[in-house]
Amino acid sequence: MPIKTRYLLLFFALSISLNSFGQKIDSTSFEMNSRLSFYSYEKSGEMIIHIPQSLMWSRLEIVLKINKNEISDWKGISGAKLLTIPIDIDMPSAIYNVEAAIKSANGSLYKTSAVLIILDYKANEVKTDRLTGGLIVNRKKFFPFGFYCYSPVYPTLPEEEVVKGFNMISPYQKILPETLKERIAYMDRCAMIGMKVHYNLLSVSGGGGVSSKIEGISELEKRERLVSEIRTFMDHPALLAWFISDEPNGFKIPPEELEGVYKTLKEIDPWHPVSMVFTAPFLSSKKYKNVVDIVMADPYPVPNGSVSQTGDVSKQLRSEFEGKRPVWIVPQAFGGGEWWEREPTYQEMRSMTYQSIVNGARGIQYFIRHGMNSFPKSTSAWNECGRMALEVAEITPWLLSDEKPLPVRSSSANVLVTSALHNGQLLIIAVNKVNSPQKVEINISGSSSGLAKVLYENRSLPLYSGGISDYLPPFGSQVYLVNTKTKKQEVKPFKDNLLKDSGFEDVSSTGVPSSCYAWNEGDRGSTFFTDSRDHMEGNHSLRLVTPQVNKGTRLRFFPVPVEKGRTYMLTVWAKTEPSLNEKENVPYFEIGLGEFGRKTFYPGDEWQQFVTSVTIPRDTIPSPRANVILRVPAKGTIWFDMIQVFKAVDIKRSINPEIGNLWKSLY
Repeated sequence: MPIKTRYLLLFFALSISLNSFGQKIDSTSFEMNSRLSFYSYEKSGEMIIHIPQSLMWSRLEIVLKINKNEISDWKGISGAKLLTIPIDIDMPSAIYNVEAAIKSANGSLYKTSAVLIILDYKANEVKTDRLTGGLIVNRKKFFPFGFYCYSPVYPTLPEEEVVKGFNMISPYQKILPETLKERIAYMDRCAMIGMKVHYNLLSVSGGGGVSSKIEGISELEKRERLVSEIRTFMDHPALLAWFISDEPNGFKIPPEELEGVYKTLKEIDPWHPVSMVFTAPFLSSKKYKNVVDIVMADPYPVPNGSVSQTGDVSKQLRSEFEGKRPVWIVPQAFGGGEWWEREPTYQEMRSMTYQSIVNGARGIQYFIRHGMNSFPKSTSAWNECGRMALEVAEITPWLLSDEKPLPVRSSSANVLVTSALHNGQLLIIAVNKVNSPQKVEINISGSSSGLAKVLYENRSLPLYSGGISDYLPPFGSQVYLVNTKTKKQEVKPFKDNLLKDSGFEDVSSTGVPSSCYAWNEGDRGSTFFTDSRDHMEGNHSLRLVTPQVNKGTRLRFFPVPVEKGRTYMLTVWAKTEPSLNEKENVPYFEIGLGEFGRKTFYPGDEWQQFVTSVTIPRDTIPSPRANVILRVPAKGTIWFDMIQVFKAVDIKRSINPEIGNLWKSLY
């Protein structure tokens, strides 16, 4: 630390000490918590200071300490409810108490404190990001989009839904010794296909839920089964979170009764969050804030209430738990019995889902899915949910971004709008709250002229006077993308590349690559989605998941022209996550040009470019065109970007040093 900075910190600490002599220090006005629920591999982190509204525009001086040692300081005007202060967390795994000393411009003194948890890294760990409301899974941002289901889990259910874009399931179940093999089976299958499990412990934890009660079991046996179940699955690669209580406020289960379960979970497995779902009155969830990490709500308004209730509940809870707990919503996907005369239409499902997201929900878990057409009965309605799963996956980097966006405003009270910023690109979401078409003008603060790309519809709109003019169908939604600045590309396609859509930027069909054919080689749960969370160029990479050896998906890309006797170079960027795979099964991939040659490569957990060459035989070839073939034979997950094909002679003659180096790397 520079000498000048040390003197400033010492002076500030001394001034607080002197000023506090006989002066009352307010310990209730401010709150603080760490941004992530815990840290592990990170070398730096952040603390979130919750600023009282009366002090949002006051100049503040803040010093953070651990064991009386200053770790960070901040001076300025927050201008917002949440202030993040960076801290160095290159410290041993432990639980630390962080203290904040705060001084306002008028000399008033405040203090607050919070726990900072640093754990040893685990490959299957799941963190909550309290600032964005999202999760961090496998070191990547994760927006859970899934559903409840019944037990026993039908063997083909996970594969039927993962290919639609769903990334999470949550089976209702009883924790019985005789059904343990069933639970292991669906957990293993979900891990194979890359789906996460919101694990249901209701029968031995907080109670509630569908068919979750176990008759004739003592509290001691419940405790033993709870501990055994946690230890059985805490290291499982499919585990996302522990679900411990279903509507405790409705069943009048006080927080004190759940405190023991929460503590037991955290003592055994601090690497995964704990969740509960709440019913009306939804804000009674505030009473449970110390025994829950993820707050869920299940408003079911159709047909007796307003579809807007779902969004209103999301807004309520987000306002209450902003910067403290992620909020998930359970949209209604059932009806026809009990108090619900019918199911929601697919339009109502869309509006409920997007109203929740616009108002701050960062997880969607429909109630309930029982295929193929039991819940919901309407296959078109469930297909709409799958469509939205892919849409939300596409915009996840924006939904979970901490960048400050340009504000947006709707001209219609019937249309909700919000915005998010990621890498210089402004995302705007609009959703219609009523069952009639709506014309809307969306004003973008500080926006200039240009085009707004309408995602999922393969069209664009001009920006008129810094805004967008469009029509929304009944209960419909639209998502727009506007470039606010030129994005600098570190990696660019070579101008002589022969392959179409080599960077997977053509998302005419949301979530899937455009210029290729796909062939399933044996496992119906293998997937090949575009991924906007991690890429080398543009906004997308391609993620291939192979559940079983030699039973993944083979991609055959749009044909390129080839000449007899000519040598062609193939290049591709790739990465994987070896820490999540079995040690004896290291993921690898094969790439080749038609039947003329192929090569195997073993990527690591950082982006790396791989190069090979293929020579077309001089004898007669059946076609003047050939296809690049890509497959992942080994079990695991690999990301790809920038697959390119060049004539080797053009590369040799090129003055581009990078191309020359690629050629040299082969020989």
